Amino acid sequence: MLPETECSPRQNRILGGLPANDYARLQDDLELIHLALGQALYESGDAHGYIYFPVNCIVSLIFNTNKGSTAELAVTGHDGLVGIPLVLGGNTTTHQVIVQSAGEAYRLKAEIARWELEQGGEFLHLALRYTQALMTQMAQSIVCNRHHSVDQQLCRWLLLSADLLPGRQLNMTQELIANMLGVRREAVTEAAGKLQAAGLIEYRRGRITLLDRPGLEARVCECYAVVKSEYERIFQIKSGLRSASRLRPNPDPASMRHRAEARLLQSPHAEPGTAWDSAQLVHELQIHQIELEMSNEALQQAYEEADSLRERYADIYDFAPVGYFTLDPLGVIIDMNLAGAVLLGTKGSEKNRHRFAAFLAPDCVAAFDHFVDEVLGTQQKVRCESVLAANAYRGATHIRIEAVPDAEARECRMVVFDTSGDSMAPRLQ
Repeated sequence: MLPETECSPRQNRILGGLPANDYARLQDDLELIHLALGQALYESGDAHGYIYFPVNCIVSLIFNTNKGSTAELAVTGHDGLVGIPLVLGGNTTTHQVIVQSAGEAYRLKAEIARWELEQGGEFLHLALRYTQALMTQMAQSIVCNRHHSVDQQLCRWLLLSADLLPGRQLNMTQELIANMLGVRREAVTEAAGKLQAAGLIEYRRGRITLLDRPGLEARVCECYAVVKSEYERIFQIKSGLRSASRLRPNPDPASMRHRAEARLLQSPHAEPGTAWDSAQLVHELQIHQIELEMSNEALQQAYEEADSLRERYADIYDFAPVGYFTLDPLGVIIDMNLAGAVLLGTKGSEKNRHRFAAFLAPDCVAAFDHFVDEVLGTQQKVRCESVLAANAYRGATHIRIEAVPDAEARECRMVVFDTSGDSMAPRLQ
């Protein structure tokens, strides 16, 4: 196990590829852990509590059949992350994840990782690129196991594993290799014997040392080159960054002190040299403590005021004399106030079940859909006139609509006025 000072999150290719601001936001949430040989990070069906970023270890994705047979789907090391289902929007895994070579990794809580992915920034881009490379590795493994000899499969497996470790030595038994490749142990023993006789590897008591890498590359099938070139290509692609707005989950308060101590160790301060220095330091700490308490009091007061304003706004919104509606790009009602629900003759709890156009007179629907597209395509207020179809509570009702888009043009926010009392109210056709 490497000392903590010799490990850095930047040794992982995904974490190392993050811009400075994104990395700084994640740094304090990354926890360095040791992964032991044979340790199971996930079993099939497990929920993801963490995702892992290997530094100097190798993790295998393994599928187990009902009859007890196993086959390795892919390997992950410092080139990626463990927890792809979370990247793709899932919560559980369909395979087993086992540590193939012991070492260190950084882990990140799932809720923090999910928030970072939802931002649509470089972390998501890197994770998706790695997912594509991993899928290439899986597909090529299927081709290799079906069409190439055990000798070639073993060379591919040795080279892929060696690429993920700093040295030339792999701590691996032939039985474990056989389980990974899904072949008989005797076949691996024979193939390893050929490679050792050719002076390409040395095998001794569960340790395999690569003696002649060019020789292994000369014997391996094309599958290794396909996978290696795809990993290099994927990580050279430039990204287009986006951003989301949901608040980041707060860190666990119980770990705050540990994280603060770790940050202090990274940038230690000079010790006080005299008794006066110590007294002055205590005085400054007491002042800072009082300042923090005062800041906390002000922050708590601000929260209370914000809650009060939110409640007041909710009352104003709900009991306004006109209808307020928020629609998504498809015209589905995301939110509406009480006056809006009364105007449509529906319940506020049913707001996500209907498109606003479903309440309009049939010959007004097409024009209203065009109106929503127009609103989302401009940054100005747009107006129109339309007609609500008759229902059990009222007859056909003429309405005037004023709408604006939100800042990201993902929502159409409308104010709807009942103009049925106006003479000759115009109608949107």
